[in-house]
Amino acid sequence: MTVAVPSVAVMGVAGAAAASVMGGGDDSKDGTTTVAAPDAAPVKPSHANNKLDSQLAGLSADAGDFADRASRTQERIDLKQRQEAEKERKAKEAARKEAMRPKFVIPVKNHALSARYGQAGVNWMSLHTGIDFPVSYGTPVMAATDGTVSTKYDTAYGNMAIVTAKDGTETWYCHLSSNKIRSGQVKAGDVIAYSGNSGNSTGPHLHFEVRPGGGSAVDPIPWLQSKGLHIG
Repeated sequence: MTVAVPSVAVMGVAGAAAASVMGGGDDSKDGTTTVAAPDAAPVKPSHANNKLDSQLAGLSADAGDFADRASRTQERIDLKQRQEAEKERKAKEAARKEAMRPKFVIPVKNHALSARYGQAGVNWMSLHTGIDFPVSYGTPVMAATDGTVSTKYDTAYGNMAIVTAKDGTETWYCHLSSNKIRSGQVKAGDVIAYSGNSGNSTGPHLHFEVRPGGGSAVDPIPWLQSKGLHIG
């Protein structure tokens, strides 16, 4: 008998492959031939997978960069908060010290008096216009009030320092040997000068006057007492 073999065109691709396998191997008892199937080709990564991997890697890097920037931002916020807290603490401490600071002081530590307001004497052209503290030469002289200090020389008063308070009250410090602060803002208790014997003076001492509003001198003792200070 004669067996007709279908053409490749009729069998299609699959049939052609099968026919090729059947025709190229060893003969078996029934006249057919078998061969081993070829090894599977290795799977190559697709372009889409490569692109996805790149995108995932980029997202991971972006996330890490964002976390790093967020951490630095938080550190700046924490630092600013600590700085503001420290600034507030210092402001409160300064306010506490300012509230506790005496606003009026007696100008020298020795509170004894050698002459009082209104006394008559050969050393004054008229009645005494202040009070005298018998301190030694070079004794520190302090501002009695907060205010602005200025200095000048007068024939009678010698070297002078004048502190003008915010309300206009002037306190005079006379017969000084030298001035420590010649001009500018001072606070009560600041050393502004040193006692001496300049001008019309018979010995080292501090002559102290109080002139409300920069006008005529008043008795410094009641004025000091009104500020809670007591001498003599």
